[in-house]
Amino acid sequence: MKITRIEPTVTTLTSKKKVAAYARVSMESDRLNHSLSAQVSYYSNLIQNNPAWIYVGVYADSGISGGDIRRRTEFKRLVEDCDAGKIDIILCKSISRFARNTVDLLETVRHLKSLGIDVWFEKENIRSLSADGELMLGILAGFAEEESRSQSDNAKWSIRKKFERGEQWHTAAYGYRWDGKSFVIHEEEAKAIRVIYDNFLKDIPLQQTSRWLESHGYACSMFFIRYVLQNMVYAGDVLLQRYITENPRTHRIIENKGQLPRYYITDNHPAIIDRETFEKVQEKIRASYEFNPAAHRIVKPSCFSAKIICGKCGAHFVKGVTRTNGYDGLQEHWFCYDKIRKRTCKARNIRGDRLRAACCEVLGLTEFDEEVFAKTVEKVLTTDTDILEFQFYDGTVKTAQIHYFNQAEKKHTDPHKKPFGYRWSKNGYVIVSKEAEAVRLIFQYYLDGLQITDISRKLEANGYGSIRGKISRKLISYTLDSDFYFGVRRIKAQFSESGQEEIIENDHEPLVTQEMFDAAQARRQAEYKRWKGRERNAECDCHPRQHP
Repeated sequence: MKITRIEPTVTTLTSKKKVAAYARVSMESDRLNHSLSAQVSYYSNLIQNNPAWIYVGVYADSGISGGDIRRRTEFKRLVEDCDAGKIDIILCKSISRFARNTVDLLETVRHLKSLGIDVWFEKENIRSLSADGELMLGILAGFAEEESRSQSDNAKWSIRKKFERGEQWHTAAYGYRWDGKSFVIHEEEAKAIRVIYDNFLKDIPLQQTSRWLESHGYACSMFFIRYVLQNMVYAGDVLLQRYITENPRTHRIIENKGQLPRYYITDNHPAIIDRETFEKVQEKIRASYEFNPAAHRIVKPSCFSAKIICGKCGAHFVKGVTRTNGYDGLQEHWFCYDKIRKRTCKARNIRGDRLRAACCEVLGLTEFDEEVFAKTVEKVLTTDTDILEFQFYDGTVKTAQIHYFNQAEKKHTDPHKKPFGYRWSKNGYVIVSKEAEAVRLIFQYYLDGLQITDISRKLEANGYGSIRGKISRKLISYTLDSDFYFGVRRIKAQFSESGQEEIIENDHEPLVTQEMFDAAQARRQAEYKRWKGRERNAECDCHPRQHP
């Protein structure tokens, strides 16, 4: 038997490999950027000069640590292209350039290995698809990670020694510049810092301060304003090692709350804010935190903030205003956050006056005191019914009931107006002292000759406010025109038994005399006549062609 070998006559073509490279430097500097450029150039030429390879590209991360892959955008793009089948081989200078974290390195290499992608490490002469590739990678990656940790520890030691000697970082806060030795005030930015402190002490809302800063071209975020108000740098002091790095792997910056020593240096540089003003602001912030610790705000929160918890979904109730009917006007309400934001809860809203009445019931008070509530009640739990559960700091639990009116009841029940200065109770109208004082001042200022706009500004500057926060011109006009304030109450026809409007006198305590009300009305009428006269004159002075 004779066997003859027949050689193949068709040449088998070896498919070309799609090859990419990865390069990285961990710091931004001229020297390292030059090194990165050299790596990119080297691998570009290497791949393009190999006829068996197809050049895909060089992926390069600059100024990013190899301890974590989450912030390495080019590295993640490389892996995504591998998943898409665009790459067969990855070239890299060394294991430490690819990753300094053993877990990240092995997970990534194993994932690429499952896709049939080979990673070549030039310095260590390792290919990931080889038999002993993963074992060698694990050993050498551990050395690379330990080297990174050692470098991090050395850098931390050097920084801490500088802090012990009182040497500060040269990163200047907003409002300052670094001159090579210390902080120097930047006057343009310092104006914004002074406005923030001044507005805070005047109780101007932070949102209003933010809008002013934005309109004048300054940094204006709420986080920035809170940072400025609590930063001792603006009083001339500096706290060294205030923040620390959690660990070399995550590089997360956390606040130093006693884990390491801190160094406080007083009168370190020129102050933008004098020390007395700075201490006043800090005392005001501390008082706000102590008033309602649950709310945790630097401005005084409501005593109910973060204390009313929904019994349906567990979310907090938040404050708002809404018009419940045509007689009460806008009223304070507390809403479940998940109900108004996420639309996932159907908890009932709670009117502010009824909530305060329930608080008075469980606290045994005749008039609501927010200081007493804030110091004694830890939280209020709502239920599926109209029962509220009050849990006290001393462990006591009490309940109170709130009546919710249905739509049929609302038409014929509780038709009482809620004029500014009063609140409705079971015993009739009760004076709200702060609002009543504002009502009397409105009449007094108006009779002294002030305009309504000036009255509004003056009252707000003196700390008076309504349920919406402001003493608006509309509210002042309504107050001056309402005879309710000298003891007259009018019941609309739809709520009276006779079917006609009823007038009831002396069923509540007046805030002004009838003489003051009549005098205010006389001025209102005189001003109205002058305004109508100006309107007629304006019509007469129009262009002749405008007449028919």
